[in-house]
Amino acid sequence: MATIGNVAYVLRYKLAVSWARRGNDPLRLAHRVRHLGDAYYYAGQWALAEPCYVEALSIYRGDNQTRPLDLANAVRSLAVLKHEGGASDEAGRLWQEAHDLYTALKAPAGIAESAARLALLARQQGDLRRSRECLTEATAAANSTADPETLQYIREVTAQIEH
Repeated sequence: MATIGNVAYVLRYKLAVSWARRGNDPLRLAHRVRHLGDAYYYAGQWALAEPCYVEALSIYRGDNQTRPLDLANAVRSLAVLKHEGGASDEAGRLWQEAHDLYTALKAPAGIAESAARLALLARQQGDLRRSRECLTEATAAANSTADPETLQYIREVTAQIEH
């Protein structure tokens, strides 16, 4: 459901994308397009979010100046959308890519979330061993962050898996 705040967020990023398209900085454009996708996602307009995420990923993948964290976060955004939309195979591929990037970056919050998502997908596919392995990794990464949101997310995933 779109709230006034979500609509304002969408409009803000539509304008930012419009300005970035006039410029000559593809990475700035990718960043703004990804955030427009996030705005659509949070406004419940998933069909509009997906092309934004795909465009941002295309730009990031095509530019050798892309920061690995920007790429990881863009992959994550599309992975969330695919996972929540029920496209398990594609979500799994994207979550694995995000996980690999976050691991290379030593980004514990990203490792925790991506490993937790992989644990959920493995459980859904009946691979309980892999699910437990991923959840163990997610828990360790979350504990190393001491971030309350990350820790809460891992508790929620643990409850879903153990249910």
